[in-house]
Amino acid sequence: MLTKKEIERFRKMLLKKREEILSKTSNLQEVRQTHQFEGEGDEGDQAERASRQALAWRLLDKDRKLLAEIDHALRKIDSGEYGICEGTGIPIDKKRLLIRPWTRYSIQYKEKLEKQKKAAKVGKGTEINQLF
Repeated sequence: MLTKKEIERFRKMLLKKREEILSKTSNLQEVRQTHQFEGEGDEGDQAERASRQALAWRLLDKDRKLLAEIDHALRKIDSGEYGICEGTGIPIDKKRLLIRPWTRYSIQYKEKLEKQKKAAKVGKGTEINQLF
């Protein structure tokens, strides 16, 4: 189990990461808006702007998802459930929490989920191939 001191350390890490993402997200939105109002230009310019805007959207979406995970972890700290695997109910290794303080799962359970996801994808591909 985590001590109060460790939990506060993780809270600070989560809050710091949250602020970094919010700052980066704000900068990405400014860049996206700036490029939105640029002149038409030739096809190459338009393609480059579209590519930069698509990248900005992907980064914003990734950051939005990570913010949701961080907020979830902060709520778990407040409720006293932080550091417990949501799949097994056992404590998550501290080394894993240091690397990904927003994680919901122990490494063992996450690996199990990844294998299930991979097997489901393979199964879907097989079903489609059987149709042809």
